[in-house]
Amino acid sequence: MWGNNDTANNNSEVMFRASIDGGQTYADKVNLSNSTGSNSTDFDVEATIDNVIVSWWETNQTSSEPVIVFSGDRGATFEPILRLASNGTISGW
Repeated sequence: MWGNNDTANNNSEVMFRASIDGGQTYADKVNLSNSTGSNSTDFDVEATIDNVIVSWWETNQTSSEPVIVFSGDRGATFEPILRLASNGTISGW
């Protein structure tokens, strides 16, 4: 996972590539943040055998908001971005 300066949108993005064979090969890169009008910074990743959780901050000129995405299939697909500040607490966890 890495940050990337998207020259087309003139902002920073969170990029991700998964490997399920110990780093011998990698899947295509995925832009997890894919945001326009804000910078995606201060990212972090936590992973188990099957689960990947990625968090970062979406920051623009007027606000900063923490966000998170989850994958239950080793990073092959990700759920939609969850905006933590807007959605409040998550129940059931």
